[in-house]
Amino acid sequence: MPELPEVETIVRQLAPFLLGRRVERMVILDPKLAGIDSDGAAGRKISEVRRLGKQIGIGLNGGGGDGGPMWMAFHLRMTGRLISARDRTGRNDKHLRAELVLDQGSLLFYDIRRFGTIRLARTADELLPAAVDPLSRQFTPARLAELIGAATTPVKSWLLRQDRLVGLGNIYACEILFACGIDPRTPAGSLSAEQVDSLHKQTRRVLKLAIEKCGTTFSDFQDSRGQAGGFQEFLKVYGRKGEPCRTCTGPIERIVQQQRATFFCPSCQS
Repeated sequence: MPELPEVETIVRQLAPFLLGRRVERMVILDPKLAGIDSDGAAGRKISEVRRLGKQIGIGLNGGGGDGGPMWMAFHLRMTGRLISARDRTGRNDKHLRAELVLDQGSLLFYDIRRFGTIRLARTADELLPAAVDPLSRQFTPARLAELIGAATTPVKSWLLRQDRLVGLGNIYACEILFACGIDPRTPAGSLSAEQVDSLHKQTRRVLKLAIEKCGTTFSDFQDSRGQAGGFQEFLKVYGRKGEPCRTCTGPIERIVQQQRATFFCPSCQS
């Protein structure tokens, strides 16, 4: 599933193509999306493209049926992809679930497993998740400490709670904890103030580096241009069971926490 860095990558790639385009019509091809008011987008211009948690948000100015602004948010889930297309010639429409037809080109929503969603709202705030975005101004060391509180959950499992922080995912949680030198089995609520500060700092650093490298591809993630991400080349622990730690040369270990694989260095993370 695309996490925060992958979604941010797609947003940055799509924005230059979409901004200023006028929506001619929205075509829903999958019956699972039939409840969407596809007529409401017609006639509006795209004024903003930004990430809303793990969703790709598209802001539209007035000009539709009631003249008011609106937002749409695409959640890619497991296999969704958004592709900008200047020309539909020769494109395979298999797995195409929806199309945003623009005055110049189209935005195509492909989704093999059909878990992805499209939501419409008046404002972006209505589409934002309740959890804190780790790249937002609201994410401070003090806020992180408040969110953790007295949680007894292992810190690795806590980082995956989507009702606390948005978009970390398994790969990034492992990498963040390695960067902090924190054992993933440590109860989250037992972290010292210094460890919480480090967790805050490294969360932002790792996510920003992953965005710089256009995300991580292990299986099927491709960006809006059909390219794989590059952060997998910079992973320190994830997917490296038995391989030497890049810091101490000791073997990387793999354990299972809440049915998710956790990779860590027992020497560097204590």
